Amino acid sequence: MDQVVNFLTASFAYSKEVQCMGMGLQGALIVRNGRNKDGSMHWFHALALSTIFAFGGGWFGFAWMGRPTSMITGADISVPCCIIAFLIANYTPLDIGLKLGNSFPVKLIITSASQLFRCMGLVGFITFAFQALKDTPSPYYPIPLIGPILYGSLLGNMGSFFLKGFDGHLQAGVPFPFQNGFILGTFFHLYAHDADGPLGTFLRSTIQSIGDGKLQMGLDDRTFAIVVVSMVMQIVGILQLPNLLGGSWSPFTAPFALLDGMVRIPFPEPQKVDRDFSPPVVPKENGNTNGVHLTNAQKKKRKKKKAA
Repeated sequence: MDQVVNFLTASFAYSKEVQCMGMGLQGALIVRNGRNKDGSMHWFHALALSTIFAFGGGWFGFAWMGRPTSMITGADISVPCCIIAFLIANYTPLDIGLKLGNSFPVKLIITSASQLFRCMGLVGFITFAFQALKDTPSPYYPIPLIGPILYGSLLGNMGSFFLKGFDGHLQAGVPFPFQNGFILGTFFHLYAHDADGPLGTFLRSTIQSIGDGKLQMGLDDRTFAIVVVSMVMQIVGILQLPNLLGGSWSPFTAPFALLDGMVRIPFPEPQKVDRDFSPPVVPKENGNTNGVHLTNAQKKKRKKKKAA
């Protein structure tokens, strides 16, 4: 069990390198299997695009709290991992790297490593925002409640905002990275940080009452919260593989579908109005022979023709 906890909390040797390599390979394979499938993309374009797919949150997420991007501060690990992953996906003999990367066993390993990276990012972003804001909560709750969750949730969406645009990322509904961030981020934040508020107190007392506290396995509140979030993200990431349930599957579909039904307000259909822009028909008089309104100049011209 200690080994499992160490993995789920990223407390093992070379954890950072494993996480970055998993993300780098995932990003490089997405580009190679998608936009650069025919190999026509310039290598620098493909490499840069791979880093956005892999580390979009790392490139842009830190800006929301005025922090330097981890792609700069941690470049000595993340950038070499991205380059190595890019070479494996694109430049190995007989495309052996691509073929192995697309095999199910290797996909499992890459997914597990990348999901661990995402979990640690979610936890780290929420923790940083909480530490930065904890001395200035609103008058309505003992801790800053919403800000840290929003900051953590943005992490998994910044790459998609950059690549798809705001409308492109949101037009189909609540994207899965937001679903994941809102639900798992809220659980972690309340369980690990809300020591005195009613929400955190209720959540911890409910879980710790199961099996007289055995469910928490003797772990402190923060470690237990990380283990739960990490385990859920591991399971979901693996189930979303194309070989299993696919990327469109989400365990959070039901609550967000319910929310969609509650929020959508039916508006009456606009009434169709026929607009006829043809000249108005008037009685045949005053030199008007065809029932169409004539200007004064047209009337004078007709009188001259009759007189002639």
